[in-house]
Amino acid sequence: MSSNPSPEKKQWERVTDMLGDAGKTLGRHWSYNLRADPKRLGFVLSRYKFAAKMAGRERSVLELGCSEGIGVPILSEFAISYTGVDLDGPAIETAKKNWPHEKRRFIEDDFMGKSYGHFDSVISLDVIEHIYPEYESVFWETVAANLGEDGIVVIGTPNITAQAYASPASQKGHVNLFSAERLTTAMKTLFYNVFLFGMNDECMHTGFPAMAHYLLAVGCYRRQ
Repeated sequence: MSSNPSPEKKQWERVTDMLGDAGKTLGRHWSYNLRADPKRLGFVLSRYKFAAKMAGRERSVLELGCSEGIGVPILSEFAISYTGVDLDGPAIETAKKNWPHEKRRFIEDDFMGKSYGHFDSVISLDVIEHIYPEYESVFWETVAANLGEDGIVVIGTPNITAQAYASPASQKGHVNLFSAERLTTAMKTLFYNVFLFGMNDECMHTGFPAMAHYLLAVGCYRRQ
C-alpha cells in the first residue's frame, strides 16, 4: 500500500494550514444569543455590514456600545482606525482577546458625556433603546462631541411598532424605543441631512417605516 497521502488528504492539509489555530471565543452575551436565538447573529451582522458601508473607507471609526466586538471585523476592515467603547468590562476583555490589531483599541467606560477624540464616523447600534429618556439628550451630546466636522453617524435601534413581537428579554431591557419619526427628528438636531432606512431580518429597505422591525438613521452635513 502506498504511503503517499491522497489528493483529498493533501487538500485537507492545505485547508487546515490556511485556517490556522487563531480561534475566537464568544463572551456571555453572544454565547447566550446563539443558544437562545441563533438567527439574531445574522440580523446583527447585516446591520454592521450596512453601517460599515455608510461609514466609508479610509476613515476613523468610533463605536459607542461595542459590547464584545461582534461587529469589529466588519467596521474596521476598511477603516484607518477603530475605537470601541462599552461599560461592560468582561465584554471589552472578550473584544480585546478576539480582535487584537494595531489599528483597533477598546475602552471600558461609560461613554455618556465623554469625548475620545474627533472621528470621521460614529456608529451606535442597539444602544439608545437602553438609555432612559431623561438621559437621552446626553447620548446625542456625546455623539456630537466625538464627531469630526465632516463626520457621518449611523444609529440603529428597534422600531417601537415592532415592540409587541419582541422577546420578553428585549421588552424588559428596552426602556426608550423610537418610531421612525422620532428618530429622524432627533437626528435632525445634529444634521441637516438625515436618511432613514428600515430592516426586516437581513433585508434593508426604504419602504413603509411602520412595517420595519429595525430602524437605521444615517446623518451627515453636521449642524454647527
